[in-house]
Amino acid sequence: MARIIPLIALLATLVLSSCSVMSGTSRTGAHSNNSYRAPRTYIESANDYALDIEPDGVTYTIDISTPEGAAKLDKISLKDAEDLALTEAVIKYNCAMLVNPQFTNLMNGKRVLRITVFGFPARYRARPDNVNDNSTPTNNRNINININSN
Repeated sequence: MARIIPLIALLATLVLSSCSVMSGTSRTGAHSNNSYRAPRTYIESANDYALDIEPDGVTYTIDISTPEGAAKLDKISLKDAEDLALTEAVIKYNCAMLVNPQFTNLMNGKRVLRITVFGFPARYRARPDNVNDNSTPTNNRNINININSN
């Protein structure tokens, strides 16, 4: 019994001292004190362009009946063929994206024979309220810089 009492006192001291350490901040882990240190985020849009969607849809097809189409569709998956058709349609119709693209395909087993995409071309244009009075709106690839020297 005499040996147990110092052992219990030692354990009680360790337990009580560890409680005070745990109630403070430690070097790792999440703390409620971190919430006031997080920077505030503000959502702000500086978009100077509007997206115009054409009312008439367009169609683009890649088919193995042409040598170019056969080379493009050789040994690719259906998902890759859809991505390819969508990318080439955007390039062909000179637009930023196709809105609501819909795909149809013809397959023989796992081989893609034809892939067709249908969608509505969308292009960006400068918003009228953000265009300078001294410049004329142009397509998105040109930048007009007006320097007025007085």
